[in-house]
Amino acid sequence: MKIIFIHGMNQQSYDANSLKQHWINIFNQGIKQSHLSADLNKVKIDLAFYGDLIKKHQMTNTFDLGAFLPKSLLNLRLPFTIRGRKSMTIDEAQASIIPLLPHFAQAQTLNLSTRLYLASQLAKDIALKEFIMILNNFPKLHESLIHRFLIETYMYLANPVFIQEVHQRVLQSLEEDEQHIIVSHSLGTVIAYNLLQQIDSKYCIQRFITLGSPLAFRVIQSKLIQPIRHPQSLKGEWYNFYSHDDFLTTFPLVAAPFDFHPAIINKPISTFISKPHEIIGYLQHPSVIKNILEPIIHPNLVIPCRV
Repeated sequence: MKIIFIHGMNQQSYDANSLKQHWINIFNQGIKQSHLSADLNKVKIDLAFYGDLIKKHQMTNTFDLGAFLPKSLLNLRLPFTIRGRKSMTIDEAQASIIPLLPHFAQAQTLNLSTRLYLASQLAKDIALKEFIMILNNFPKLHESLIHRFLIETYMYLANPVFIQEVHQRVLQSLEEDEQHIIVSHSLGTVIAYNLLQQIDSKYCIQRFITLGSPLAFRVIQSKLIQPIRHPQSLKGEWYNFYSHDDFLTTFPLVAAPFDFHPAIINKPISTFISKPHEIIGYLQHPSVIKNILEPIIHPNLVIPCRV
């Protein structure tokens, strides 16, 4: 069995090795906290890295919500700002501290300042979710904002050359006669879905897991390979994890055009209020860990790919 991670946007500060190690560290932390018995040394893990393609195309990704949010929200001190950083080495990535998901620390007593901080972050999330819901009803406006602020997403959606280069990176991680579990995050879920719609049948995909996916947005759907359906190359289930704290991807994939069969299994989880969309909140969650490891721990669940 081989696990393939597909990352989201704004990962140019990493290289392929350091980002892979970062994801493995988060994954291992989740396994440890979930008290599951799994030896990752017996599992192949790869990460399809495409962050360097942004540099190749000499494009800079910026996400400044303050540039288009209503003025009433500008005083909220938005929960994140994307800035350029120098590339991390593998040692730096390994040494970085991964915060423990609040799910694992529910018994801890929080002091007053921490509670006030979390309350302010929650207020921001609610306001931002309402704003994103409005955007979803105006696809043209949504697309123009994506073009301006989320250049990686727009490049993938609108640039055929970039699409092919990114897909090639993922294909390099696939192996014939191997069982695969695809775990994708954010923009990576869009990439993975499109690729699974056109992948060669010689590759066996056992499970598809999407984390914090923007596929619910109409502007994204308009750029997907049509018709939108359960990927034919996917032999097993599609699990979609979304967080109500995550204002960018707060919707489950249940309404049309995702009301197909077999149905997507949507699972709501809680991430970090202060960092609701980041991979650190999704990949260490016990429900995500369970669904990734299930075909590995229970081989009887594996569906034969060849007749």
